Amino acid sequence: MALDTSASPTVVEGSRAKGGIPATITGTEADASTAVEIVAAPGVGNELLIDYVLITSDDADANPQLEDEDANLLFGPFHTTVEGVVVNKKFDRPIKVVTNKALNLKCAAAGNVSVWLEFRTRKAPA
Repeated sequence: MALDTSASPTVVEGSRAKGGIPATITGTEADASTAVEIVAAPGVGNELLIDYVLITSDDADANPQLEDEDANLLFGPFHTTVEGVVVNKKFDRPIKVVTNKALNLKCAAAGNVSVWLEFRTRKAPA
């Protein structure tokens, strides 16, 4: 299952990502109470590095989190009490997703959630 709506804006040279292939994805989801794939697994021997994440919600019970495809928690959950920005974080040291694993958005309850993610794909170190 993927985000209800998504887009992949072009990343320009000189972006903040260093090492690997930079990419951006943005999208919305009406019900992430079941994990929703944000970024597909990058393939054997490759890994994802998360550089920046922005998550918003109009649902006070969403409590979104990022996890890998095996439901291992990577970031969150973020307890939402009001509508609006839930988290806006640039990582000085990126979050690494286990080699060849997808990145998912998961929430505690149904509700509209949007995500903007800047990440890179690179060969996993040997």
